[in-house]
Amino acid sequence: MMKPYDQACREAEDIFFRYGNMLYRIAVVMLGSSHDAEDVVQDTLIRYMEHGKPFRDKNHEKAWLVRVTVNLCKNRLLFARRHPQVEYSELAEYGQDQKDSCLMECLMKLPWTYRAALLLHYIMGYSVRETAQFLRITEAAAKKRLERGRKRFREIMEQEGAAEHDR
Repeated sequence: MMKPYDQACREAEDIFFRYGNMLYRIAVVMLGSSHDAEDVVQDTLIRYMEHGKPFRDKNHEKAWLVRVTVNLCKNRLLFARRHPQVEYSELAEYGQDQKDSCLMECLMKLPWTYRAALLLHYIMGYSVRETAQFLRITEAAAKKRLERGRKRFREIMEQEGAAEHDR
């Protein structure tokens, strides 16, 4: 049975004041990033609000919060290992080359649906299945967006005369 929203908010606020610093320190140590740690603590509190079962006592509650925080940190670390990301500063370096700059300009001219699919799949390296999950569409729809996006990208490059720079 779900708790009423107001009650869940008050309980989450109480938990934050009691355990927030401890959860944050755990997350910072595990992740090495204050921004990621803040996100994990927030996600932990959301999970707490969604948790419908009562705890046996305060120690059980604290252990549950620590376990959820650790698991969320592990999930983030595993995701980061499987899906390496390019920092914005590194991405800006790509723009220094005229060919890369032209490619990025052409990519940015695509409609968002195609641009997002191409970015996730080709630049970020996600599989078609993962791309579909991120975009909340079927795999077939993701494949079609990739196909149409590639076609539209080629058309834009030809219009811009960028196809000659690529050769």
